[in-house]
Amino acid sequence: MENAGGAPIKVLVIDDERNILDIIRFNLEVEGYEVITSRDGEEALRMVRELKPDLILCDIMMPEVDGLEVCRRLKADGRTNQIPVVMLSARTQAQDKVASIEAGADDFITKPFDFSDLVARITINLIRARQKRDVSPLTGLPGSISIEAETKRRIAKNLRFSALYVDIDNFKPFNDVYGFPTGDKAIRMLAEIVDEAVKKLGNVDDFIGHGGGDDFVVITTPEKAAVIAEEIISNFDERVRTLYRDEDLRRGYSILVDRLGRDNYVPIMTLSIGVASNYRRRISTHWEVGEIAKETLNYAKSIPGSTYFIDRRTK
Repeated sequence: MENAGGAPIKVLVIDDERNILDIIRFNLEVEGYEVITSRDGEEALRMVRELKPDLILCDIMMPEVDGLEVCRRLKADGRTNQIPVVMLSARTQAQDKVASIEAGADDFITKPFDFSDLVARITINLIRARQKRDVSPLTGLPGSISIEAETKRRIAKNLRFSALYVDIDNFKPFNDVYGFPTGDKAIRMLAEIVDEAVKKLGNVDDFIGHGGGDDFVVITTPEKAAVIAEEIISNFDERVRTLYRDEDLRRGYSILVDRLGRDNYVPIMTLSIGVASNYRRRISTHWEVGEIAKETLNYAKSIPGSTYFIDRRTK
């Protein structure tokens, strides 16, 4: 069983009973799944963030952090809330199913179960997740639909947030000089840099999206915006040099020959980040967030080199 990238589907199974884990692992591996297991809720939450499974099977009854709490935390985290969670329970009471749904679970199966039924449920939930998830095939990050939904969610809940709109300067001519495969490499590199910065300095429920091309969005809390922006810029300026030929680095620019045979000098890529926030002003719609971020991004682009600009207006 493979995902869109050709790698085996990764399933995390969480159950405090070792024999149950072994049986599920054996049967799913026979079907071609990659299976990872955990007997502890807290450990499982760490594993989800590190290993990024495609689907989670989670037993309800576990000591300390039970399956319902694991599910609630996963669904509250912007980095994990799109992973389908199937709850397992040896009890047949209706309240277990209701509690699972209320915790955000995608499905519920009563133990003991037929393994052909389990595999069918896994397949169905993976298909549903792919349909719901708009993911960039290049970076694996949520796309513009998810960016809009996350922005709307934070506005609806009256949460204080800052949206960082990240854009590469001189990316198009870089693509023309070095070719699309190297351009894709630059985008994947930036995705990694953004992800690393948010994991290092952000909050557990911060959101990262890839709007397409060289455009990324980070949604965090206002006090984290500047440090995340600075970290992204610092790492980008250091690592972007690995994409260039030595002669271009020595010159400080690439040469792009146009259709008339004229040389055009293309500066080394830099990064601009525009930040919109409702910390000082009221924002009512996701459209406002986009407009404010666009203004601040354009201002950042007017300044030479990599920089960020935060909107601090009160109205």
